[in-house]
Amino acid sequence: MESYLETKRSAFPRFYFLSNDELLEILSQTRNAQAVQPHLGKCFDNVVRVEFTKVKNSDEILGMISSEKEYVEWSEPVYARGNVEYWLTNIEKMMRKTLYDIAVRARLEYPEDGRHRDDWLFLACAQCTIVVDQMKWTENVTAAIMDI
Repeated sequence: MESYLETKRSAFPRFYFLSNDELLEILSQTRNAQAVQPHLGKCFDNVVRVEFTKVKNSDEILGMISSEKEYVEWSEPVYARGNVEYWLTNIEKMMRKTLYDIAVRARLEYPEDGRHRDDWLFLACAQCTIVVDQMKWTENVTAAIMDI
């Protein structure tokens, strides 16, 4: 049994954050993708759950929800099909892609004159807003130092 669980953990290293019992619970319910929901918080930092389409027994996942109830819609849906470790890997990839896409869009929409910055702060998810705001702060500080 340990060998089997180790192969699953090797395929999806975030399974190392789960106990053997939790991992077995996930693997025993492969036909029910929603059964993974209670364990997402241990696999992904601050992801409480993912949002499936409203169709019964849906395998189409549209986005993620944080513990602060912030919803982030993914750039593309992910489908919970096949082995759980593979579609969880696809979720991880989509998280990265989506956050990158949102950050790029937030950077392009950053108000250069600073007058509408308060409105801009709430156009994107908090993580991307903080990243882009820090990028702009660094650019401005660098420019100020170069002017000295």
